[in-house]
Amino acid sequence: MKMHRTLFAPVALSLLVAIAAGLVWLEGTPAHAVGIWRSTLVPVKGTVDGVPETVVFSGNAKVSSRLAPDPVFNTPTLVLSIDLTGVSAVGSSTRSKYVVTGPEMVQRKVAASQLVEITFPFAKGSMTGTSEARTGVATFALNFDLTSGAVTTGTGNVSSPNFPR
Repeated sequence: MKMHRTLFAPVALSLLVAIAAGLVWLEGTPAHAVGIWRSTLVPVKGTVDGVPETVVFSGNAKVSSRLAPDPVFNTPTLVLSIDLTGVSAVGSSTRSKYVVTGPEMVQRKVAASQLVEITFPFAKGSMTGTSEARTGVATFALNFDLTSGAVTTGTGNVSSPNFPR
């Protein structure tokens, strides 16, 4: 019977410490702000040069954001989902439609402004064959509400990748 008592004390103490740490963390961030996805449409435009043709991008990217708890450092982390599937991509010479896949997940420290760069695949017609897939770079300048993690304003630009040779 004494064996159960000796195990109970450390478990109870650990549980009490975890609850106290959670309360301290929640004090800095509104409870309603953590974990809720907020979405904003961000205008995107630009071109990707290359073979067989230059591709022109325009439209709106769906940028979803949320604050995620970080129990190790007791501060929230900003999690972003960037979905480019709503962006139109058209070949400049053939007028062929290109398809963009998405979304891309990104994690950042919470800050009022972020410059986020992602690479993404796109292909003519569909993404069924990877041999014809090409790569673009989307750069976003985003501003955030620090209490909710919501995007307040933003712009996006698409360009050709500058991979090292």
